[in-house]
Amino acid sequence: PPRTFTYENINNFKKQIQSIGKSVDWDRELATSDPYFYSWTQWIFKKLYEKGLAVLKNTEVNFCPNLGTVLANEEVISNEKGMFSERGNHPVVKKKMKQWVLKITQYADRLLDDLNLVNWPLNVKEMQANWIGKNQGAIVSFPVSDQKITLKTFTTRLDTLFGVTFLVIAPEHELALQLTKPEYQQAVNNYLELTKQKKDLERDINKDKTGVFTGSFAINPCNNTKIPIWIADYVLPHYGTGALMSVPCHDQRDFEFAQKHGLKMIQVITPPSSDLENPTANQT
Repeated sequence: PPRTFTYENINNFKKQIQSIGKSVDWDRELATSDPYFYSWTQWIFKKLYEKGLAVLKNTEVNFCPNLGTVLANEEVISNEKGMFSERGNHPVVKKKMKQWVLKITQYADRLLDDLNLVNWPLNVKEMQANWIGKNQGAIVSFPVSDQKITLKTFTTRLDTLFGVTFLVIAPEHELALQLTKPEYQQAVNNYLELTKQKKDLERDINKDKTGVFTGSFAINPCNNTKIPIWIADYVLPHYGTGALMSVPCHDQRDFEFAQKHGLKMIQVITPPSSDLENPTANQT
């Protein structure tokens, strides 16, 4: 049984440490499988639940059918053939399952503010602030042409709104399939399956800028022009709204995506002596 081999492994590990003469205070030894230890983790969870900070959500996870369990990103190896478990090299798939989620982000502002109260090195404080990753921005709504749907995007650059020439949504976006026209269904389905074989880090650094057109268009609220809606895996579902307003002349990733897929570019902020006829991804 698990309890037996867990403690056998602990004892074996302890003997290995002692055999090499490692100095360890064994009075401080603990096992996370010990009821005395996990009774306190259960107590913490209960308090979070009572405060409404622990909720059940349908969340996308790394699931291994062979192992019958969910795996952390660190337990998954990804290569050109797909995703595999670190132990056993079994296939891993992205799957939505009910998971307990803690509303840690509700404490984001407090955590940031209280960094001023601790006597930590500046580089550590900066690392913590970057990890929390607060961005000041706005939600911009784009009505979808010929449908009673509105796509909400998050942006930190409202000043570039006139330069939005297309929208990009994450493959996991709840409206992805609803926005897909019948003639583009097969291509979108194939792309969604390919995305399930990639880890978030791979998607974030996506050098190839892959994507697929949904066949739908949105309306830019600034100039009422129709702009195409694409699905691309460099957009992550948990950042902002999972939808981006793309301004290729003022964002490097949007610029590379537009170049690859032949999408329109409009430069709206012009640095001195710039070439309006040959726009690039100017960072302004």
